[in-house]
Amino acid sequence: MKRVLFIVVSLVLLSVLILAGCEPAPPPPVGEEVSSCVICHTDEDLLQETVSEVEEAVSEETSGEG
Repeated sequence: MKRVLFIVVSLVLLSVLILAGCEPAPPPPVGEEVSSCVICHTDEDLLQETVSEVEEAVSEETSGEG
């Protein structure tokens, strides 16, 4: 009897978790920004402006023949 009750309760909880996870999130209100991070990281022009070349430091001790 305990096994049957445990299985039924487990199935009910599993169903609730599945159904709760399937609900889509509401869209942001019109005119509001989603996130400043998302906007900056998806703005291609801004990314190209802020790109900088990284120069690798070459040490004489670690370069040359092995």
